[in-house]
Amino acid sequence: MTSLMDPTLRGTGRITGAFFNPAGDIAAVVSEFALLVNPPARAAYGGTGLRYRLGLYRRGEPVPFAIFDELCLPINDVGFHPTLPRIVIGAGRYDGGYLFEGELAVWNWQTGQSRRPFADIPEVVRCRYDASGERIDAWVRPWNEEWDGLDDSDWSVILDTLFLVQADDSEAAWAGQTPAVLELDSAATVAASGLAADDQRLPATRLAHWLGVPELECRGAIRDIAWLGPDRIGVTHDGCLLDIYGTDGSRLAHHTGPGYGAEILRGAGMHVHGVLVQDGPEAYRRDSRLYRLTDNGLVLVQEYDDEYTFSAASDGRLLGRRNRLRGPGSKAVDVLLDPTRDSAQPVDVGHYDCFNHYIGISGAPHLFALQGTPASSHEHKYLCIVQPDGAVQRLWPLLKQDGTRASHAMECRGAYVADALGAGVVIAGQHYNPSVGDAYQGFIYRRHLERGQELWRHPTPASPSAIVHLPEADLVAAAFLDGTLMLIDARSGQPRLNAKARIDGLPTLIHAMDARDGQLALGTVDGRIAVKPVEALLGAGSDQPWVEIGWVTPLPQACTPR
Repeated sequence: MTSLMDPTLRGTGRITGAFFNPAGDIAAVVSEFALLVNPPARAAYGGTGLRYRLGLYRRGEPVPFAIFDELCLPINDVGFHPTLPRIVIGAGRYDGGYLFEGELAVWNWQTGQSRRPFADIPEVVRCRYDASGERIDAWVRPWNEEWDGLDDSDWSVILDTLFLVQADDSEAAWAGQTPAVLELDSAATVAASGLAADDQRLPATRLAHWLGVPELECRGAIRDIAWLGPDRIGVTHDGCLLDIYGTDGSRLAHHTGPGYGAEILRGAGMHVHGVLVQDGPEAYRRDSRLYRLTDNGLVLVQEYDDEYTFSAASDGRLLGRRNRLRGPGSKAVDVLLDPTRDSAQPVDVGHYDCFNHYIGISGAPHLFALQGTPASSHEHKYLCIVQPDGAVQRLWPLLKQDGTRASHAMECRGAYVADALGAGVVIAGQHYNPSVGDAYQGFIYRRHLERGQELWRHPTPASPSAIVHLPEADLVAAAFLDGTLMLIDARSGQPRLNAKARIDGLPTLIHAMDARDGQLALGTVDGRIAVKPVEALLGAGSDQPWVEIGWVTPLPQACTPR
């Protein structure tokens, strides 16, 4: 596999910070990886294994020589030890309602060891080593917005008040001392406005200057990917409505317009669902645009003033489901499109909201949808077929309705399968559990389409991001949000591969996937495009913990830091 036109720095998400060691020869690059909200009316977070990364880079080397992926909150600051290969990392954020959540970690990048000086800590805004390297000074927010001594009616005072916390980072502390219990000293406060300001240039600008290049080439998460022919691949991401690449890495087309591309709909033809992001007071609004891919480019089919999620059947029909909560007297707001007849009709498929009703099956002989019981509910979900006249045909419940929370399916994804065993579907998802601390419980199974007979089933470690059928290899490929890639025998259900995906040796998450002629096209959370023959993946062995998915990475657009 040939490497083509890679990003300037590999293994990054949206770059949020850049810090340099005293010698200036190492850059600590902080980035945030996007959650799977693709399109906006779909959301899946269960078991997500990669959110924040600190990568260490040497000048001239595009791949980090060490990474730290263990934090659960945004990274605010990084401090280098004066003499040892250690870094102190401060993280945290306001939870939006009351608390300032935080993390303080110390990482030895040579040994890979890390430690937390405190069992619990509020948001860490700044952290530094003292000259000896044995003490850490950290400046933290109050525990909450009503902390003693602060005027909780003045938000500016709360944000400008930091507490100085000191942590032991001596060799004795590394030798096994238990994390300390933090008590904030009300007398040890400093004004955030009084701290020395960092370099005010944006992190991508600082990195470009450090690397000696005009600007960084980078790209956000791949939102969708599709084979457009034997040697063409289409991808959507936040920098375009649709990019088309040849398998040799050359970019054949770059389609831009209002918003970004969210879905590539595979039917009799190809459609692209674009999302328009509003400005000003309606900044959280996401309106939908439907485009048809023609020889002359993308042609706008329809504009929709709200969030929709689309699916396509092999005969060209499309179903658009509107993300909303239905109430008494609500009208049908879903839409059934038949481009061959240039027709659009309103239909009522029932309640639709993110987490609950996405199924993501396109290119099948039928239009599939999930529907609750009753149709205004998100519980007791059934797999349904939407007929050409708009009628909804219920097939069978996704999970056995035994009255437990486990019978509530969430964050689902499906794929149509047709082989010697007949027509069927593979569906993966999460068993609902309101307890945040409990272990994730998920499932993937294959069922006969008409009878609902289950042919095989496996537990899963995280919510699914993509599922595709490879008929030439008689396999089902499934990607999950903890980075797992599974290859399963479509008929017997035997796992042929169950491993974590890597590119350049770095852990990644597969957000989008498509198959053609025994090859998988994969789009990752770090903006990479990988094309891998399934035989090469199977060669890793079913017991391999990690699998290198290889890559074909075309030239991305220059990034605009946010």
